Amino acid sequence: MKKPLIALFALVLGLPAACSSKEETPPDPLAQRSGFCQAWAERACQTEVVENCNANSVEDCQDSQAELCRSLLPSNYASGHAGQCLDAVGAAYADAKLTPDEIAVVTALAAPCDELSEGSVNEGASCSADDQCNTAEGIHCVKKLGEAKGTCGQPEEVGPGEACDGPAQVCKSGYYCNGENCVSYKKSGATCDGDFQCKPEQRCVTEAEAESGTCQPRLELNAECASSAECASGYCAIEEGAAAGECASTIVLTRTEPLCKALR
Repeated sequence: MKKPLIALFALVLGLPAACSSKEETPPDPLAQRSGFCQAWAERACQTEVVENCNANSVEDCQDSQAELCRSLLPSNYASGHAGQCLDAVGAAYADAKLTPDEIAVVTALAAPCDELSEGSVNEGASCSADDQCNTAEGIHCVKKLGEAKGTCGQPEEVGPGEACDGPAQVCKSGYYCNGENCVSYKKSGATCDGDFQCKPEQRCVTEAEAESGTCQPRLELNAECASSAECASGYCAIEEGAAAGECASTIVLTRTEPLCKALR
């Protein structure tokens, strides 16, 4: 009986190690900045985009977009909301046309791409940019309108007439914080110190050398503009090398469109 037992023992020893242990879970490619930016580039460089922007190849487009992604992505990147962001990037480029909101996503990490940082300062600490806070956990740099610095915290929305002097308190839509309470936006033509005091469809226009301005309507479509803040659509289309452009609601990617520089 010894020989059969010895043979069985030898057979067990010869079985692959994988049969006696669980297979290892493959690493998440989005866990690292490099993996996220490669995925971003693949979502951006769709066939129509590559053709419209006159890219030499899909690979060239992806190299350019990955580089752009690395310049935008926080150094303290966190991947918790990476999937939502990448979905938004893919949707933005799906038809090779971008709205102002989509442009904000792919050029400035606007929502839902604004929660990709694990932060470098604690909640309650002073901040000057969102990515200094743990946006992956819903902590943002809450700035009082018109202020350059803010506080890392979860925004606390308060209503009209209520106090808004807390570090993380923000006013509901339709109101702004005057330093103490949430008040209605100023009327058209009223004196203002910044855009934050005017209705969203208006801006504070200041004449040269004047200390304050007045709330005036933002520019309509096709009006000449020097910045996107001037346009009701939220985007001023300025050709490369030009000082001014026109207010636009949709950007169609073409060889001469400045956004194509990072897509070829």
